[in-house]
Amino acid sequence: MTQYKHEERRLCNMKIAIVGTGNVGGSLARTFAQKGHTVTIANSSNSPALHELAKETGATAATVQDVAIAADVVIIAIPTKAIPNLPAGFLDRTAPGAVVVDAGNYYPLHRDGAIEPIENGLPESRWVEQQIKHPVIKAFNATNWYNLTEEIQSKLPSRLALPVSGDDAAAKAIVSELVAEAGFIPVDAGSLDESWRQQPGSPAYCTDLGAEDLRKALSQATRERKPESSGVRASEEELKAAQEMQVAFFQSFDQAIQVLAESNQWTEAAATKGIVDQFMSGKNPADILAYVFEHKRLD
Repeated sequence: MTQYKHEERRLCNMKIAIVGTGNVGGSLARTFAQKGHTVTIANSSNSPALHELAKETGATAATVQDVAIAADVVIIAIPTKAIPNLPAGFLDRTAPGAVVVDAGNYYPLHRDGAIEPIENGLPESRWVEQQIKHPVIKAFNATNWYNLTEEIQSKLPSRLALPVSGDDAAAKAIVSELVAEAGFIPVDAGSLDESWRQQPGSPAYCTDLGAEDLRKALSQATRERKPESSGVRASEEELKAAQEMQVAFFQSFDQAIQVLAESNQWTEAAATKGIVDQFMSGKNPADILAYVFEHKRLD
């Protein structure tokens, strides 16, 4: 019966609820509204930006408590630390057999703080699933947010691939279809217990790969958390130093994006991609940012 309901909804436009209207949630709202889906959006602050995004896209603004009412798909795109603060029962009034997507990532040093079960090896999305008491599919997390925009996608020589992990084959098929609608090649990355393969620090994370290379990257992943993706250190002093260093870096990164956008009349997406491309070329990130601040352009 659940399989039938999933398959039936795949044949028509869906009601998609998006929790979180930052770069990822906002970009997905634009994409799926443009594709003709009925989109409802919410964030924790009910800010003017929420209503501006609704006006821009034709989506409906709602509270987090009500955003998922009658939704076929619910996409959660908020900081990991905010997951436990979601209203109890906000998923109780979804459509029967609704699919919930975890599009988030765990960043313990500069944003989320250490979450012990994740640090001990529990896949991030398995932890999210436990918090919201609903099965999830892991998707839309393993690409830089600007790749979700039409502006950047239109300039790519070929489609990038995105991993999709989860335990329900029918739910995964629906999410894979949405991944394709968003402009990517969906790649089945296995069960949710395997979703650590697409977490931050893995070879599959934010590396702009095609389908074959993404499958290879997923197979090469290891479960060991890299220091920059872990909130555990030998001492409190060492942890504090690591946190301060990463916070300072991301503050400089954000400032550099604004400098490039304002000085060159670029969009935030174009400015962010330009800097990240420089990072990926192997140049020292600190040198790249210093050059931007001095020259207000990229080398």
